[in-house]
Amino acid sequence: MSSIDQNGSAIYVFNIFQQYPIVKSLIASSTSGLFSTIMFQPLDVVKTVLQNPKNNNKLRINDATKLIWQQDSLYGFWRGLTASLARNIPGVGIHITLTQLLHSQLVNNYQPSMINSGIAGFSSRCIVASILMPFTVLKTRLESGQYRYNSLADGLLNIYKLEGWKVLCRGWTATVLRDAPFSALYFMSYVKLKDIAKVEESVHSHSFYIFGCGLLSGLFASLITHPFDVIKTSQQLSKDKLLFFDTIILINQKYGAIGYFKGLSLRLTRRTLMTALSWTVYETLLIQLKHM
Repeated sequence: MSSIDQNGSAIYVFNIFQQYPIVKSLIASSTSGLFSTIMFQPLDVVKTVLQNPKNNNKLRINDATKLIWQQDSLYGFWRGLTASLARNIPGVGIHITLTQLLHSQLVNNYQPSMINSGIAGFSSRCIVASILMPFTVLKTRLESGQYRYNSLADGLLNIYKLEGWKVLCRGWTATVLRDAPFSALYFMSYVKLKDIAKVEESVHSHSFYIFGCGLLSGLFASLITHPFDVIKTSQQLSKDKLLFFDTIILINQKYGAIGYFKGLSLRLTRRTLMTALSWTVYETLLIQLKHM
């Protein structure tokens, strides 16, 4: 390609960014979803194995890690990566962009407050979680090692033909109760901490503070919403139809109250780091795209 063609392409892309800021936001947020998903997939796989009700109820993190290695060696720690990417690249992209759009609308119409931040995070995550539920179910099943599908399409068709389309939405209540409050609590804390920190738009200091704000916000939000993660996993891995309240009872019968916090340390680590990294990459790329 000639230098003239390259310059023409660059100008065209620049014009798109200038005319459609939402494109800039989607690119930045989807890119952050890509990197964070690949990096932290092993933690999610170990957590899913640990929460699988079919495994020994005395299974520990080191036992789950050994089990994954025995089943699929190193590759096993990235089981379900394709489904995770299919869920998280558009999911993170749409969620962050929609959250920012809703938040800006609320701020323009009302006085800025933590409640506005919470509404923006909660609403956007409800929408995204509902749209991407089939990939959430497939992701959980592939990570567990209990189900084997040749591809995403094969997995979705297999579930649909053998179990019915409703299974592709199994665990919706628990997923929304996990993700929507998490996003609300996270974005409320995140916006408040950013405001306190008085973050400036220089890439290095900005990235440092954004990551720190993300870590603190993610720890709190993950801890509060973790029991719904255990419920969701149990429902989605079951071959039988398990209703939300039935699953709560079964978890308590098998593990006791501590069962609702199985895999907590893994989710605290993964969810916190992943969300903090996603927002850091997003905001850093957004600054760089502004100066294109």
